[in-house]
Amino acid sequence: MQSWRPKDTPTESQSFFKANPDEIRALVLDYLCHNAFSNAARAFVRDSAVKHLDADGDELMCASDKEEPRVDTLALTLEERLLLAQRRKDVCIHILSGQVDEATTLLSSYFPTVLSEDHDILAESSESSQLAHTPSYIPATSVDPTHLALNLRIQAFIEASRTVPLTYHSPDASFTLGPPSPIRRAESSCRPANEDISAHQEALIHRAQSLYAEAHCLAKPVDRAHYMKELGDIGGLLVYTEPENSPMAKYLLQERRESLADQIDSAILFRMHRLPISKIELVARYTSTVCSFARGMGVGLPPPGRRPAGLHLPPSWQEAQVVPKRLDSSNSGSSAKKGTSGGKESSEQSFPLFDLTEYVDS
Repeated sequence: MQSWRPKDTPTESQSFFKANPDEIRALVLDYLCHNAFSNAARAFVRDSAVKHLDADGDELMCASDKEEPRVDTLALTLEERLLLAQRRKDVCIHILSGQVDEATTLLSSYFPTVLSEDHDILAESSESSQLAHTPSYIPATSVDPTHLALNLRIQAFIEASRTVPLTYHSPDASFTLGPPSPIRRAESSCRPANEDISAHQEALIHRAQSLYAEAHCLAKPVDRAHYMKELGDIGGLLVYTEPENSPMAKYLLQERRESLADQIDSAILFRMHRLPISKIELVARYTSTVCSFARGMGVGLPPPGRRPAGLHLPPSWQEAQVVPKRLDSSNSGSSAKKGTSGGKESSEQSFPLFDLTEYVDS
């Protein structure tokens, strides 16, 4: 681990462990933009900008007469980043609300590369060209456009099979959805009236047949087998008058919408050459994993004299439990010599678990 190398020069250590205010500001803004916290992001950029005041308290456009006016690069790119995040959020909320057809339309309009089999199409955002250095990652779910399109159509079939609406309340109170499309039945209070049940059932059967045909045309045998089995299970929704009160109810839960929304969002970020999570969450996961492995392997913190210059540990790390360690002068490692007068005592701090909240507060 780099932090354990005693031969690092002070300059290298300090630059690694001491982020400047601009880097910290960019890290926080990345988190806000990634999660589409638009109002918070705008307020943060405005209030965290470095301001130079004159003797009267008025803001100066530059630090001195000899300097050119300062340009806040984060503020310049903020609206473009928020637009991308808001579009991602719009697509996901439509899926979470059961409006899959509308979500598919938005997806094709905002992010055509996600459902397009032409992988050579470039992302629309000019910012993507500046992120060529962003670490690549392996998505947890498929980003194949064929799979995504089929998954959306399957979910649309599920939504059309509902007899009881499943309402989704977005945490964002400012986000409102328009009325559902007239061709869709999923968001109505119930299925069609008795005289229309047969027509609605026939429409569902046609949907199912179309899905089977699409799954049968998949190129890979493994994919065909997987989707044919899934469609065989989901097709059971046609059997029950009230599928919400049947063994098929598991396919009508909100969790299935959430899984699809997460998959689509991951595919959007993948096609836009962005990380699936914010940078601060990525660093926190990495650090937490390293700390867990170190603790499990019995690795201790390096002594203060071997820690890089400029490294500041959270309070719990500074107060980590000190584990006694006996060092035998003979270096024989024989258990028979442990506890004898020939040895000498040393101490080592046990490696604590990483707590992001504590680290941020400190």
